[in-house]
Amino acid sequence: MAFVLKIDRVDEWWTRLEDFRVSEKVGFLVENSLDLLPEYLLPWEQLGKKAAKLMDAGELKDQVEKLPCLDYTHLRSYEEYCLAHSLLSTIAHCYVWQDRDKGVVPEVLPRAVAVPWYHVSQYLGLNPVYCYLACMLANWKKESEDSCDIELICGAPGTPHTDWFFIVSIQIEIDFGKGIKDIIKTYQALTTGDDNGLIEGLQGIADTIKRMQQTLSRMHEKQDPWPFYNKLRPFFEGWGAQSKFLPEGLIYEGVSDSPLQYLGGSAAQSSTIQTFDAILGVKHTAEAVPYLRKIREYMPAGHREFLNAIENGPSLRNHVRLSRDDGVRKAYNKCIQALTEFRSYHFTVTVKYVLLQSYKKNGKSSNNTDAQGAGGTYLVSFLKSTRDQTARCILGDRETGQMKWQADDMDLEGLKMKESSSLLHPGTNLIVKSKSDQEIFKEDH
Repeated sequence: MAFVLKIDRVDEWWTRLEDFRVSEKVGFLVENSLDLLPEYLLPWEQLGKKAAKLMDAGELKDQVEKLPCLDYTHLRSYEEYCLAHSLLSTIAHCYVWQDRDKGVVPEVLPRAVAVPWYHVSQYLGLNPVYCYLACMLANWKKESEDSCDIELICGAPGTPHTDWFFIVSIQIEIDFGKGIKDIIKTYQALTTGDDNGLIEGLQGIADTIKRMQQTLSRMHEKQDPWPFYNKLRPFFEGWGAQSKFLPEGLIYEGVSDSPLQYLGGSAAQSSTIQTFDAILGVKHTAEAVPYLRKIREYMPAGHREFLNAIENGPSLRNHVRLSRDDGVRKAYNKCIQALTEFRSYHFTVTVKYVLLQSYKKNGKSSNNTDAQGAGGTYLVSFLKSTRDQTARCILGDRETGQMKWQADDMDLEGLKMKESSSLLHPGTNLIVKSKSDQEIFKEDH
């Protein structure tokens, strides 16, 4: 039986966070994540936790072929379903991509993995593919709430050299969770007409986004670009039209005789940034919207409904536009500025870890500005578009209507992107010219 939401009043969604599986402590992460399954399902647990190392050793496929067909209905709780999804997703992707470098990719996923994976995914409202819940939201544990050490339940190819990517990403989710109280405060103040409370809530949201960016900046501390791009990123790939190896899709034995097609895992599947878009009323271009909507199919059902509830609830942006309190407008604009800067910084991280690595691997720069993300997006055009649309949401002066841009295409505050200047890449000595996307790649040679 699938997980079903019962939401009575979307206009007061902030009073029902538990119905959306959103935690006031850890946000979209599975708050009480598990690392143990019922004894009957122990084979999934044992293989899933060591699947990445077996894959790196070229030994995973043989283990999958020996895996017994187990009944997924022995799972007893939402948290157990989440853990099972992480384990089965890791096993499946390790099986499919183990011999990718040799050009050997199976077209059929064995029944012992395919059938339970499909049904577990159905329960969670997810597609059976390695998505954000599998790799991040349910793939973490801490010794205690106060502990600073995040441990992964299922490693990924290249472990331990790729673990830092997951740890930083999970910490960003925790940072978001710490700001849930400010989101609640904002909407409580919005409905009661409390401008002081609204300003405090918005300032808290801006601080949350800045905290998330600070955590993202730590990616450079321990994550080397080479293992990320060459070991980890291919593992995230899905199957279908975007896949070089499985353009027709993957057959799930015991589920479908025809190949199924799914996008791969992507940071865009995190609900955090789409939540800020929904709260702040950020609208994206006709080219970006279909993808942003599509990836919601790769979010847990509760998180999808959470985003829908915000979008169908009271409009914060309209309230700010009509407000006569300049403090409210300034606080709102600080949120827009923080979100713009986060997207700008994320773009620089993407250049370092994806675009430049693609250039080095291919040995030429042609079409690299259209390099695809793991989920199938065209990175440069997509990331710049979402950043620029965010910047355009800055509200002008109430009396004159004059727009006071904090950031735009050529002048992003904090990043000092000027047409005549350069951007020093975080963690590298690479100078990236902002005048032309192609020059991103030229400076490395």
